[in-house]
Amino acid sequence: MCEEENNNEERQPTPGIDFVVTREQLDLVDVNRTLAAVASVECFDVNRCLTALDGECPEEQLAAIRLLSGLTSYHFVPDHPTEPFKPMWTMGDRRSLVPTDLLQEQIDVIAEFAPTVSHLGLRARLCDVSWFMQRRRREMAESAIAAYCDLVEAVLAGRATFSFENGSAWGIGAKNALVRAARISHATRWELPISQRLRDLVAELVATAHHDGRDDDFWRIAEVDLDHGITPPTEVAAMAEALVDGERLTGNPDARLSLWQLAARGYRSARDEENAHRCMVASAECHVQKADLAGSPMLEAAFLQDAIQALRNYPNTRARREELTARLRDVQPGIRDEMGHFSTEIDLTEIVEHSVAVVRGHSWPIALLSLVLCERPPTPGEIRQTANEHAQEFPLQGIMPMQVHDFQGRVVFRAPGMGGDDAAQEEQLRYLMAFHRGHSRQVTVAGAINPIRRTIASEHLVSNDTVLELLRDSPFIPGGHEYIFARGICLFLAGEDIEAVSLLTPQLENSLRHILALNGHDTTTADADGIQTEASLSILLNADRPWRDLLEQIIPPRYIHEIDLLFNFPGGPSVRNQVAHGKVPAGGFWDHDFVYATWLIIHLAILPMAGRWGNVEEIFARVTGLYRVADVD
Repeated sequence: MCEEENNNEERQPTPGIDFVVTREQLDLVDVNRTLAAVASVECFDVNRCLTALDGECPEEQLAAIRLLSGLTSYHFVPDHPTEPFKPMWTMGDRRSLVPTDLLQEQIDVIAEFAPTVSHLGLRARLCDVSWFMQRRRREMAESAIAAYCDLVEAVLAGRATFSFENGSAWGIGAKNALVRAARISHATRWELPISQRLRDLVAELVATAHHDGRDDDFWRIAEVDLDHGITPPTEVAAMAEALVDGERLTGNPDARLSLWQLAARGYRSARDEENAHRCMVASAECHVQKADLAGSPMLEAAFLQDAIQALRNYPNTRARREELTARLRDVQPGIRDEMGHFSTEIDLTEIVEHSVAVVRGHSWPIALLSLVLCERPPTPGEIRQTANEHAQEFPLQGIMPMQVHDFQGRVVFRAPGMGGDDAAQEEQLRYLMAFHRGHSRQVTVAGAINPIRRTIASEHLVSNDTVLELLRDSPFIPGGHEYIFARGICLFLAGEDIEAVSLLTPQLENSLRHILALNGHDTTTADADGIQTEASLSILLNADRPWRDLLEQIIPPRYIHEIDLLFNFPGGPSVRNQVAHGKVPAGGFWDHDFVYATWLIIHLAILPMAGRWGNVEEIFARVTGLYRVADVD
């Protein structure tokens, strides 16, 4: 779309925001007939239906269609206590709609219209937004809770589905509906009569999943149960233990781990610390089982470290920790050879070269993989050659000294220019290398990264739960940091770069130390008083320190060199320093170097798992309760 078209679009008034869509206009749409064929109860599918009508409906219906499309386009975050409806996308100073954009008079119309809507997902959204914006409308809170319960029960009875024809009343869609209904109940102090119906429904789903031996369904809904104290926590814990002891889960350490942790949480809620400790020790053994099944020294070492770390918190585990530590030392020497293939040899050339073209219509894991593989940093030799050629072609530019300023206008680096001693010439060349990489990153961000993540955000329902499952086995992510990476990736895909950059940038330094630790290298130093200090990013990348060479033996040098130019070198974007010291203004987080920096961290976290991406698809299917097949060469 050209700039003139964009300006014209911006000048068009938005229904519900610039003017009120009346009840009469909403009635003209006949929304019950329009949505009769939409079997899914999720607003994602309602929005697709309404958007398709935008260019086909009569002029007098257009405002109402666009208002309802906007209401169903929000990014639904049901567990957020204050912002359950976020913009679907944010790019720079622009974003999609949120409820707070609506006129108060429009909320009055929506509240009046909501009870007449037959489609349960749309009715729940209209009631929820009305209550969210006007908390005095307790009848809207009650109607929203009832609609969320109705839609889960409709799926349970087989009268409706969630997105992608998912007919499970225990899947992510059902959990989101129950979580949001519970949030509203909590905000109204569980005083509304309808809240008891919600309690009964959650308890019934938990009991049914336990009775039928469906471990995935059980722990997904049992988490909602424990969050809101619906079933006595010791009963939930006992049900989790009964499932984990079943023969069906003998070879499934991930499912066993989730159930043991759920059982420990239940006992802890009941202040039964003895049983909680017992369950957590058992969960640590699931990490050992994952190490037994890993088939990879790198993954085996990571799982053993998880087990050792988990056991540190509990008494009478010293002997077991020493046994696992001895096994870890035996495994670590084999990691170096394996990590030499960190850049992966899988033939995904077609997906990489045509990522933007082929991402549309593919499953979520394959779409994410297309984003991860849309770029690979050049080698240090290639970057150096480009800088040298440029210096020869434009000698005056290379000779002139240059200054680099931060966002606050302060001089943070001076490039000396060519013609000095060897050290000065090397510093100037390093500046030119960072300068040219900045241009290349700009092309990559504008031509690949941003278009792909926009496509993923528009086509897929991305949640922390699904991303978290994909990341659990990444050797780049230290134990306990998976949720941070998952949250950062979700924010990055949504275009919320302030949060994404701020979350993921500090993780890079720690992940590099983690990679060194997996290979048996300690990155701590101690002073004369015995105070221990961990090596910072600048020390890790210092060529005079041992860790730079060790990192380049583990991770291909192209990545270490790119990290140095992008995060550390003061003559480049110096992302780590700018973020850590709060120098970046709001708009600066959407700068191409900061977007690329966030992408690079995600790239490093997911790339080692690309060789077994089929297994990741299976994990995704398990956690969401749905499965879409995508053919990949």
